[in-house]
Amino acid sequence: MKNFRFIYLVFLCLPNLSVAQKADFVVLRKIYLYGNHHTKDRIVLREMDVKEGDTLLLAKLDTLLNNNRNRIFNTRLFNEVKLTLLPDSAEYKSLLVELTERWYIFPIPVFELADRSFNEWWYNQSHKLNRLNFGVRFSNKNFRGRKEELRLIVQSGFTKKLGLGYTVPYLNKKQTLGLDLDFMYDQNKQISFKTKDNKQQFLKTNDLLRERLRLGVNFFYRRSFFATHTFGFRYNRARVADTIGRLNADYFRFGENTQNFFQFGYEFTFDKRDVRAYAHKGYFVNFVYEQRGFTPWDDVKMAVVEASFSKYLPLGHHFYFASLSKGKAFIPNKIPYFNIRAMGYDQDYVRGYDLYVIDAQMFALQRLTFRKKLFEMEFMVRSFLSMRQFNKVPFAAYLNAYYDIGYGYTPQVFSGNQYLSNEWLRGGGLGIDVVTYYDSVIRLEYSINKMLERRIYLAFTTDI
Repeated sequence: MKNFRFIYLVFLCLPNLSVAQKADFVVLRKIYLYGNHHTKDRIVLREMDVKEGDTLLLAKLDTLLNNNRNRIFNTRLFNEVKLTLLPDSAEYKSLLVELTERWYIFPIPVFELADRSFNEWWYNQSHKLNRLNFGVRFSNKNFRGRKEELRLIVQSGFTKKLGLGYTVPYLNKKQTLGLDLDFMYDQNKQISFKTKDNKQQFLKTNDLLRERLRLGVNFFYRRSFFATHTFGFRYNRARVADTIGRLNADYFRFGENTQNFFQFGYEFTFDKRDVRAYAHKGYFVNFVYEQRGFTPWDDVKMAVVEASFSKYLPLGHHFYFASLSKGKAFIPNKIPYFNIRAMGYDQDYVRGYDLYVIDAQMFALQRLTFRKKLFEMEFMVRSFLSMRQFNKVPFAAYLNAYYDIGYGYTPQVFSGNQYLSNEWLRGGGLGIDVVTYYDSVIRLEYSINKMLERRIYLAFTTDI
């Protein structure tokens, strides 16, 4: 039915293609969506700031169409998005939105690293295969065609895990309120119990060393296109073997072996990037506040405050610049080892110090990256896969040069952090980024730090 409608509207507009534009504006008569076989129309229209009957200025038309294209693409529901204005008459136009949907259902095997990064596993842990997780992960990223997400993971290996999740981005008719439910339970027979020389120290036994339980609910409020407010509430429970408390009395506190607490949090994001997976233009603002423990029965009382700003600039001739400024603080001063994730985790590190962690009370981080697009192409794989969601594979490569600077502050420098705490860290280098479909990014980097340590590192997320 949609194929017939697409052919009909194209032929309907052909007689008017030669009509000259006399006015400096056009009126949008109709919006046609084509290719969203599974996704509901309202999910696509939610991301557009034009509607039928709007008057559009010709001088701003290209920018308007490109911005709407990027917002639809950033839903991560489509591999391709194309907007074309069809002339109905000299002053009235129709808008054709052509979409190629992604594949949404992924019952795939889990085969992933248990360590904080590939480089931690490869260098510090000697790429041992017993530090791998394996199992099955199921996700439906567009359940019922409403951008809802179902998640299930059953995992064994280094970390035994069972997880369930369900996200509903739009609860109300105005599509401004959303909900996320999350459950996670995991067990370990090997865990990091302290830091020594700014590196994680692990203990391995044949018995269970740690188990964790997490139950959470988040509410989203997204009134505009760019700003999102998230309010969360979570219950956390963790228990470790008595051995951990004896080896590190600060793992929880006072050598205890259990920790239970409720937490609430607030997160604000303002996202004006052109493409979220690998931005060339725009900026991103993020602010997070978490209160961990607020009832008389909670075993921990602490707060986490985090703020970051990322900026992306096209410099012309396929050159780009990106910067990240970030700060994070744990309050009060004395925080259990289990509850600190400071420098060295996720993307919170100075490049060149990929193999180190700093259990800082607070830290500041600045990243600067210059990129040069080497090439961008698409190739077909129809001979291997007959599914349209995988027929076209986008592929782009970027050469980049980067420089990072960071500072991790610790009021009392313990033996585990004595080398890198309370001093400025600097690192930089050269790298190549590969960007392909389904938001996949592969980074190969050659970095050097101020201790003149040089290594090649591999990562699977964008740097900024």
